[in-house]
Amino acid sequence: MNRSMIRFLLSKLLIIEAGLLLVPLIVAFIYHEPNDILLSIGATIGILLVVGLLGSTFKPKNHHIYAKEGVLIVALCWILWSFFGALPFVFSGQIPHLIDAFFEISSGFTTTGASILPDVSVLSHSLLFWRSFTHLIGGMGVLVFALAIMENNKNSHLEVMRAEVPGPVFGKVVSKLKDTAQILYLLYLALFVIFVIIYYLAGMPLFDSFIIAMGTAGTGGFAVYNDGIAHYNSSLITYLVSFGVLIFGVNFNLYYFLLLRKFKAFFGDEELRTYLIIVTSATIFICLNVFHIYQNLSQTLEVSLFQVSNIITTTGFGLGDITSWPLFSQFILLILMCIGGSAGSTAGGLKVVRCLILVRIAKNQILSTLSPKRVLTLHVNHNVIDKDTQHKILKYLVLYAMMIICLIFIVSLDNNNLMTVVSAVLSCFNNIGPMLGTTDSFAIFGPISKLLLSLAMIAGRLEIYPMILLFMPQTWSKR
Repeated sequence: MNRSMIRFLLSKLLIIEAGLLLVPLIVAFIYHEPNDILLSIGATIGILLVVGLLGSTFKPKNHHIYAKEGVLIVALCWILWSFFGALPFVFSGQIPHLIDAFFEISSGFTTTGASILPDVSVLSHSLLFWRSFTHLIGGMGVLVFALAIMENNKNSHLEVMRAEVPGPVFGKVVSKLKDTAQILYLLYLALFVIFVIIYYLAGMPLFDSFIIAMGTAGTGGFAVYNDGIAHYNSSLITYLVSFGVLIFGVNFNLYYFLLLRKFKAFFGDEELRTYLIIVTSATIFICLNVFHIYQNLSQTLEVSLFQVSNIITTTGFGLGDITSWPLFSQFILLILMCIGGSAGSTAGGLKVVRCLILVRIAKNQILSTLSPKRVLTLHVNHNVIDKDTQHKILKYLVLYAMMIICLIFIVSLDNNNLMTVVSAVLSCFNNIGPMLGTTDSFAIFGPISKLLLSLAMIAGRLEIYPMILLFMPQTWSKR
């Protein structure tokens, strides 16, 4: 194992986080915030610089990164960034308990949007901005961001990016890894800027438009007010947010194809078509089921589309109370929590392409039972999905189910409401945000459950394997 390279890269990444904290520090100066806020952010930057510079002083002789180092760097980076990113909240006293602050910022970086804050008005402008800024950073991946700006001439960081980018298959849009990271991030940031402008023109204050656009881009869900998007009392803003999160739930490689005018590759993508079919079908079913609750069809459609788009893209912006919805509609939302968005997007969950492949594996299995000698192949976008990839997806599903069951089993010791516990676990593990069965925040859970759910958010964002391997003794062996 190349331990020196792990140490060196993690140190560089901590220095990058120190640089990113300058943004909320500037916001604190703009809003003339008290000295304790400035000191809390400044002290965190100082700690990060000291630790980062000490760790990166001695350059490793061997710069090669293998798969083992890749997953360790990814897992440790997300935990360390969340830990150090939580310190301004603790130092300022706005979230005094470290576990609570760690939960909040883990939720931010993983774009979950779950919160322990019953009232977000306790946060200053700078820390409210930092809380949502983590959505923007974590949406495309903190390591993808780092690789986009770090020097990397030998493509030696492939295993790092492979371990972080979601989806069953990792693919580069161009031959060079750094160019791929830069292209993806430029597309991502361009769309973010467009939505900042759109929200501002739709009537949001400028600060709010930045916060909501960061939540939209990262499919995160942190808002400025306790009542979320409902605060703006605008159907236009509600629909803009609904379509915005759906746009960011699409594989970003497809947008690159769109820029290259490869329209057939974009519109012919099977995952995209399946994604849109699921959104449309779920919206129609929920509309029919909750029509009696709302005043008219237009309001029913507005609320239904908003909830479906926010749940399937694992965003979780709030728009009223859905705990009063019929069980049928809540069950649909639970299914959408598991499905998630597209691979290569900022959304969490199992991913639509995995669900599509799983359905086709089941279909082939049934057909092979009827005709044992028949040779069956599985295609997605006219590409054959080989047996090895199919087996990996099935293994991932088994591991996914086992993790969900174990988390529910442990968290249930802390709460006796089944719907609340199940939805809390699914919400955190799939990086969604809201819970069903209660209108309370995640503050209702104890410290152990919060810490476990924080790690579950990171595990779900990294698609399980890096976090599991981090705690396995074999991973740290010298072999």
